[in-house]
Amino acid sequence: MIDNKYDLIIIGAGASGIMAAASALKDNKTVLVLDNQDAPLRKVKISGGGRCNFTNLDMSADHYVSENPHFVKSALTQFKVSDFLAEMDKHNIEYYEKKLGQIFCKNKSSDIVNYLLDQSKDANFLFNTDVISLQKSDVFEIETSKGHFNAPNVIIATGGISYPMLGVSNFAAEIAKNFGINVIDFSPALVPLRLQNPYTELAGTSLFCKISIGKKFFYDDILFTHKGLSGPAILKISSYWTKGISVDIDLLPNQDIKQLINQEKSSRGKIPLHPFLKNYFSTKFATWILNQTEVDNKNLQELPKAQIELLYNFIHYFSVKPVGDMGYDIAEISKGGIDTKELSSKTFETNKVSGLYFIGEAIDIAGDLGGYNIWFAFASGFIAGKCQTDNQS
Repeated sequence: MIDNKYDLIIIGAGASGIMAAASALKDNKTVLVLDNQDAPLRKVKISGGGRCNFTNLDMSADHYVSENPHFVKSALTQFKVSDFLAEMDKHNIEYYEKKLGQIFCKNKSSDIVNYLLDQSKDANFLFNTDVISLQKSDVFEIETSKGHFNAPNVIIATGGISYPMLGVSNFAAEIAKNFGINVIDFSPALVPLRLQNPYTELAGTSLFCKISIGKKFFYDDILFTHKGLSGPAILKISSYWTKGISVDIDLLPNQDIKQLINQEKSSRGKIPLHPFLKNYFSTKFATWILNQTEVDNKNLQELPKAQIELLYNFIHYFSVKPVGDMGYDIAEISKGGIDTKELSSKTFETNKVSGLYFIGEAIDIAGDLGGYNIWFAFASGFIAGKCQTDNQS
């Protein structure tokens, strides 16, 4: 039965909202969850290729982008990876480390989804429900397409604005602005980048590299596409990219092409450059390097030092200047959102409006690729859910 009065109303039934409901229910709160879609946890279900990369063993604030990079530290301290993995063990949910500390469900994301739904089963849910207005007098008054509800506490967990096919919206920002709360403009993150003149001849080619912007760098694969660059390394660095900035790429990290050439010259040296490069790159990529640098395909012994230097600079200091990104339709997340200066880092309650909380991707916290964003959604939801005030009417 759906009542009109609750201890807590949560708007948004994604990872952060459902975790908040589960957390609040442990304190015997009455909870209502509203969502404009027909089912909960839709993004969780499709994440990680259907296996849900729900956390990372290398969990630290260094993996998050925000105008206030220290804000996330409290949440990561309060909600620990080891504790959650112990909870997964307790419920016989199998998981494994794929690479770079990334933890995935061993079977399907439905394992995590079912766990969260079981933990939040005592909440009341209203799906396909639009919130028409949210106001506060003594308590919060919420007008929806399915009736009027009130509660002393409200958690906004409607996410950012990536993945529009999942029904996301600018709702959190609109509510914040209505209450005089500052919002950092949203922009796509974890997104492929567009090039003015993409290397279409390499479309579909992937290779391991080191990619950097300033002092921020990642080691992972890049993928050449018909429109620019993608792959894990590009998605990661995209969160640190702004228009007009170049992206630097070491195409052969952890090795020195000049040193490799000189070693080969001292042993044999009669091998032509192209077959030599094929020891480290695909045939297509080796051909592309020669075309781009216009270095002669001579035997290494005959290769002038100037051309070796040219090759070295191209391979280790390859640089592109993207003209844009592929937008919200493809972006895995959005960065920007509720200004963290407006929130308590310990509870996620707003400083200006007692009982109003913002969590998850709605906040100006964007994680790196590798389980960091869903983990922040879990952490912020867990904390906000257990930190409810008791100013009930």
